[in-house]
Amino acid sequence: MRLLLIVITLYCYSINVAYSQQPYQPIKTTEQIQLDGKLDENCWKLAPIEQDFMQTSPVAGPPTTEKTIYQVVYDDDFMYVAIISYDSDPSKIIRTEMQRDFSLGADDGTGVTIDTYNDKTTGLCFVANTLDARFDATITQDGGNLTDSYNTYWDAKAALFDSGYITEYRIPFSSLRFEAKPSVIMGFRVARLIKRKNELTTSPPCDPNTENAWANLSFAREIEFKNLKGKNPLYISPYVIGNYNEFSTLNADSSAYVTNSQFMQRKNFVTNETLDKIISNIGIDAKYGITKNLILDLSLNTDFAQAEVDDRIINLSKYEVNLPEKRSFFLESANNLSFGFPSGNTLFISRKIGRENGIIVPIIGGARLTGKVNGWQIGALNMQTTGIAAESISPHNFTVLRTRKDIDSLGSFVGGIFTNKINTDTTNLSNQVFGLDFVKRLNQQLAVEGGIATTLDNFGANQLLSNTYFHAGVFKAAVTGFVYNATVDILGNNVNPEMGFIDDNDYGNASTEIGYRYATGEKSKLQFLYVYSNYQYRIKLDNNKMETFSADLRPGMQFKNGASINFSIIEYKIDSLISDWYIDENNAISAGKYTTFNNSLELTTPSQSRFYGSIAATYGGFYSGDRLFVSPYISYSVNKHLSFSLTYEYNNIQFDSYLTDTTNTEFTSNLIRWNITYNFTTKISLKFYTQFDDLSNQLSSNLRFRYNPEEGTDLFVVFNQGVSSDRNRLEPNLPIVDNQAVTVKFIKTFAL
Repeated sequence: MRLLLIVITLYCYSINVAYSQQPYQPIKTTEQIQLDGKLDENCWKLAPIEQDFMQTSPVAGPPTTEKTIYQVVYDDDFMYVAIISYDSDPSKIIRTEMQRDFSLGADDGTGVTIDTYNDKTTGLCFVANTLDARFDATITQDGGNLTDSYNTYWDAKAALFDSGYITEYRIPFSSLRFEAKPSVIMGFRVARLIKRKNELTTSPPCDPNTENAWANLSFAREIEFKNLKGKNPLYISPYVIGNYNEFSTLNADSSAYVTNSQFMQRKNFVTNETLDKIISNIGIDAKYGITKNLILDLSLNTDFAQAEVDDRIINLSKYEVNLPEKRSFFLESANNLSFGFPSGNTLFISRKIGRENGIIVPIIGGARLTGKVNGWQIGALNMQTTGIAAESISPHNFTVLRTRKDIDSLGSFVGGIFTNKINTDTTNLSNQVFGLDFVKRLNQQLAVEGGIATTLDNFGANQLLSNTYFHAGVFKAAVTGFVYNATVDILGNNVNPEMGFIDDNDYGNASTEIGYRYATGEKSKLQFLYVYSNYQYRIKLDNNKMETFSADLRPGMQFKNGASINFSIIEYKIDSLISDWYIDENNAISAGKYTTFNNSLELTTPSQSRFYGSIAATYGGFYSGDRLFVSPYISYSVNKHLSFSLTYEYNNIQFDSYLTDTTNTEFTSNLIRWNITYNFTTKISLKFYTQFDDLSNQLSSNLRFRYNPEEGTDLFVVFNQGVSSDRNRLEPNLPIVDNQAVTVKFIKTFAL
């Protein structure tokens, strides 16, 4: 065992040494720099040039087919990054995206990744294309996860020239969090996408077998800044809202629907109607840098009128679905508060704040403290909501405390979380979670993790074992060769994180995936051949009986042009229903054990042009019936202004019986999502999003106009409408237009 540990240690050390470099030394300047993509200033002539790039796709490791260089200079306020992207045929540069936070991979562009704490795990990503559209995101899991709803203050400008294009980035140090020292070391990585070749390149080079190498932080080049004098920022962002709503309700004798209207929505903060309408539609957010690495966010009357709508989902599993957060206030520092597991279970999800029983609950306000001190990542949040008496919803106070401590230079950590949700009315009911977790990375490819958490009600500590969640896992990730992961989760029958999400309780689950990926070589049109196999075994703890067993075998291939073919040779599953499952009023499945076989197919088109398409299909058993599922998807950029996407999902299930009756039934569902975006400029955009499903028979539309003249200043005009497509299915007949609303929101940020 000792010899094995020595071998592993020497291997990890040799990998890090092989790709280590001296820190990049940017030039500090007092020269006024014009952000124009032209690099006319003298400081650019003095800044060191870096041009050591490698491909990460379509083939990982080889030199790039087009030359790329970068330089960095800085002053007391800004970091400037210049990336010169040479191209042998600039006329073929693909230029399609103009919207803020555009879809990565849609066109040619460059990116800068900064590990501000140099902790090898978390960082910030800034991407710009040749049309000056910008994308930014937080990076976690050493490049394995991006949260693209993060927005901060920065800018970029691109300029074409005869041999390619130049992108010049200007990133304020006030937008970066770091520990202030005479010499500040950060991690730094640059990436470039050549769309027509499907070629993604990155610097510095790293182990070609590293997944997500373009955003990897473990192998990032260190960059050294000296004598930074950045100010602690204070931003004040007041907002004002105007809104008009129409909605339908039954009349007094329930014989017909009548239309009601409301101008300036009330949140019932005070009893006086006029005053309540005023204070309900104004609010303020503030951000203050206590230190360079500790940020305090304050919010009063937190509002999300401009937030995007949720996607509709046809859920044909016996478990609930955890929908993603889309509200910017909670997304900004989500990594500092997250505590979750590969199963999708998590001890804290911000969607539980301001949403209850499908109803939006007003948020009075709150505070959040995030940052990193002496290797400790800190996240603290407290929010207060109002109650809604008509819906029997109590006012709540939500508290989250999350911390992680780095334990090595690979991004390993130990951490903990505490959450508390308490009713602030006379009921005083509360729910708590205490959790501990760790991740130990043996190298950039191999990691082990574990966690334990206990949930309490009113701080009651009875029967702790039944309130406890255990997790353990091991993961091997690589571009080629063998990959695997294995996890074990055990949940007691009283596990109940009211501020989190779990699919069920009272179960033990073991899951594993084993795969092998083979790189075909530089001359082949294929990029990879691979095969994966998944296994799951799940039992109910109250009777130790198997609930689910599944196994599959899925080969596939990926082409260098981005196309792929994936299919399953077999998907075998045994699943038990503890109670009868009523899918809808016409289809139901009786409790019992079911054995099913399925086959599936997924195809994607090449990703080297303005068009992209995919289709997924599954056919096979579904409990007591047979299911056909088909879902095509297409997206197309007509030009740099106009783009659209269309998603369709079709389900058809033929059941042999209705519960225990020998009556054949049929379940059919259709879901359509249609998205159209028109960007007048990089600052003005119009989005139209429509969804329809024939289960609810509701056609919902969301039209959102945004004017974003500068970061922190936004004007939104949002129109939402719900239409009943089948009025005659209920008596009295439903209204054609069930609801509609117009909202105008203006936000202005002041830097003090």
